[in-house]
Amino acid sequence: MMTVEFGDHAWYWNDMVSTNKKIPRAEWFPGSNPNDPTDYQGNGVDIYNYVFHDNDVILRGQPHLRRGAGSFAWLNNNPGNLTGVVGGADYGQYPGKFNWHNFLIFPDYSTGFLAIGLFLQGPAYVNLSIQAAFRKYAPASDGNDPDTYADDVAAASGVDVSTPISELTAEQMSLMQNKIAQIEGAVPGDSFSYDSDDLPDAIKQLIA
Repeated sequence: MMTVEFGDHAWYWNDMVSTNKKIPRAEWFPGSNPNDPTDYQGNGVDIYNYVFHDNDVILRGQPHLRRGAGSFAWLNNNPGNLTGVVGGADYGQYPGKFNWHNFLIFPDYSTGFLAIGLFLQGPAYVNLSIQAAFRKYAPASDGNDPDTYADDVAAASGVDVSTPISELTAEQMSLMQNKIAQIEGAVPGDSFSYDSDDLPDAIKQLIA
C-alpha cells in the first residue's frame, strides 16, 4: 500500500525524502544560511521534486533551480501556478494537495488550464480590472512585476488593462489563459511509471 496518495509530492536528496512543502534545509543542510532560502550548500543540482499522479505517472523536476527542468507549473499540471488553501474553491485539483508556495496540484494539464479561467472568474477577481487582478494574482511582494504581467495578458487578449475580468468574452479569456501559461512557464522534466526501475529506492519505498 502506498504511503503517499495521488496528488502528493516529495522532495528527494541523497536517499532521503521529505513530504514538506519546502525543502527541509535545516535538516538536510544544517550549516546552510537560514536567511538565504537558496543556500543548499552546493547540493541544489542533486535535489528533486516528485509528484505522484493517478494516471500511472510520476513527474520529477528541479523547480528550486533558476533554470531547472521540471518547473512547478509542469510538475503540478498547474500552468497558471494557482495557489489555494485547505477547504478552498474546487477547480478540479486534487483535494487538499499542495506543493511549495501552496501551489495546487491537478490530475492533468487540461484541468489545470481550465482552472485558470475558473480562478479569475471567481469572486476574488471577476469584478477587478485586469491591472488590479494581476497585482493580486502575481503580487510584487512575491518578486513579480504585476503591471508588466497585466500589460502582456491584456495585449494578448486584445483589450486594455482597465477592462474588468467580468467583461472578457470566452475567446478573450482563452487568449489570456494561453498567455498566462506562457509567462508562468511549464518547463518539462522527467516522467516515470510507478513500476520504473529508474526511481530511487527511497521513492520506491513510498509507493511500494
